[in-house]
Amino acid sequence: METEPGEKPSLRALQKQRSRAHLLDTAARLIGERGFRETTIDDIAKAAGASRATLYSYFPSKDAIAHEIVVEVWDRAEALYRDFGGLDDWSRPTIRAWVGRVVEAWEASGDRLRVQSAGVVRFDDFYLDYHRRFVAALTANTVLWGRFDAADVERRALLLISGLELFLNTWMVRGWRVDRDGAIDTLTDVWCAALRSE
Repeated sequence: METEPGEKPSLRALQKQRSRAHLLDTAARLIGERGFRETTIDDIAKAAGASRATLYSYFPSKDAIAHEIVVEVWDRAEALYRDFGGLDDWSRPTIRAWVGRVVEAWEASGDRLRVQSAGVVRFDDFYLDYHRRFVAALTANTVLWGRFDAADVERRALLLISGLELFLNTWMVRGWRVDRDGAIDTLTDVWCAALRSE
């Protein structure tokens, strides 16, 4: 049952949201630890304290669960880029604080990121749509981005997003050893240089 904007969800609707989130958290943890093929629907249901029927009432398949986990990852990424788009200035301390929040978010999402990197979800259907949304979110502050022409804004934003995602994935998901504070400093340097921040 959908609720209208501003309307409080019912207790039942809240319980369904919590149950769905719990199932996704459990699935992400198991798939992140064991791998997609090695994790069964029964494993997820048992670890979540639910029946197969309950799990299937939320998700029609294990593929659908993995897809939803990846969509959550990308929605959270969009929120982080929206936070950047809401920054009042591009000073080094401001950008470094934002990069630090991104790193914290990635650290907290390890299992979900491993599900995404497992290659079981086809991104083709939503990859470009999400990256257009990422660019739009990142570039929301038209005053700060006004130092670049429109085509350059899009190119710079996409390059910054792609570089950030590749770096963090190689570091946190694939296991490249990096000093955390040094990584945040280097990412900050790259973003400040690309944005011509002062």
